[in-house]
Amino acid sequence: MKNLLVLQSDFGLSDGAVAAMEGVALSVDHQLRIYNLTHDIPPFDTYEASYRLLQAVPFWPEGSVFVSVVDPGVGSKRRSCAVKTKTGQYIVSPDNGTLSHIARTIGIESIREIPKTERRTGTLSSQTFHGRDIYAYVGAQLAAGTKAFEELGPEYSPDEIVLLEIPEAEYDGTMITGTIETLDVRFGSLWTNITAELFQKLNVNYGNLIDISVYHGERKVHRSFVTYAGTFADVEIGESLVYVNSMNHMAVAINQGSFADAYHIGTRGSWKITMKPAGPGR
Repeated sequence: MKNLLVLQSDFGLSDGAVAAMEGVALSVDHQLRIYNLTHDIPPFDTYEASYRLLQAVPFWPEGSVFVSVVDPGVGSKRRSCAVKTKTGQYIVSPDNGTLSHIARTIGIESIREIPKTERRTGTLSSQTFHGRDIYAYVGAQLAAGTKAFEELGPEYSPDEIVLLEIPEAEYDGTMITGTIETLDVRFGSLWTNITAELFQKLNVNYGNLIDISVYHGERKVHRSFVTYAGTFADVEIGESLVYVNSMNHMAVAINQGSFADAYHIGTRGSWKITMKPAGPGR
């Protein structure tokens, strides 16, 4: 049985770029099963690409092949690579930080550099669409079994992978300080880097109120007392809640609303969030 090929990019679906990648993959083997992770990564945002890989990769079968193309340095000296994760999936990507969350959370068993010559025939004159000419092509070969991972370019140490800075949340004995790492995009929930395990150090129970403050740089832009809930239905429509999201991190939401839009809150960079117990709640 053929393995699965999963595509991710910042290309969007308004032109033919994704279809071209799929066509190249099917030209390698028309029986491949091709799926899309997302093509709505914000342009050039390797951090978001890294996070979305972590959101999906662990839940796919061993042997699945992911192709991630968020490549602001396309055609430059940055490496192209293929990795095998410690859970048995493969990722084909630029080595530009896209592998950061996978490397730090799941772990990388092996990594191989993809030579610039490892590409579909007749494309050497173009250096601006490696997603089509190299990554989709190599990923399809891996998924189809026409090329083994070990037959790619030279192996190099996982310690050499380009890693983005991924901050860790801190607990000072009374309060947790973290970052707003990303959004639950369609619903506007704030997804933080505060793990559920760290949050439990606050010794709170469902129904308790959490004192939340959001900072943009040094300026406090929002403060509220929010119910810690198991799920959205535990609060009224329009009411805010703190909950454990699908990544086992703490998130802040409005039931059937957008917390990010309501309070004009962004992500990463200088966006910080604090959480501490506020009281027993209702």
